[in-house]
Amino acid sequence: MNNNEKLIEDACAIWHQWFDDNDEHDYSEKEPSDIEYFMGCFLYNHFAFERAISTMKTMDIGLDFLDATGSSYGEVKALIMQIEVKDDLEAIDLLQNHIAKAMKRYEGDRMALYLINRLAGHINSLEAIYRGKIDRRDVDFERLANKQTPIYK
Repeated sequence: MNNNEKLIEDACAIWHQWFDDNDEHDYSEKEPSDIEYFMGCFLYNHFAFERAISTMKTMDIGLDFLDATGSSYGEVKALIMQIEVKDDLEAIDLLQNHIAKAMKRYEGDRMALYLINRLAGHINSLEAIYRGKIDRRDVDFERLANKQTPIYK
């Protein structure tokens, strides 16, 4: 595990402990995997990917989640600010590694993986943009929306 991965793991551990230790830190629709999902969003925003699709330059982190992080937010942010990458592909790789660990951790729990899978799809598409496999101007959100698996059976 390299230093960047350790920083991410430590940041996740802070939030897991924060939310596990005290019911007053609850927020709406809480799932254990939210921490990994929101950490992925936090990292995505931190890296500010130059080639991201124009409507996806940032990812929203739930306001109720952020509010519930309270004083732990500053501690987590300080760790994330220490992450150093040489380029966007290294940042994407770091995010993909974080997502893979989360998928393994919550394996078999469809509800826990719902947001993680959405994040993975976006980061994998971003990787394809950086590797020249797709042109970000060709992303057809309407087609993608119609292709999505319906949430009801």
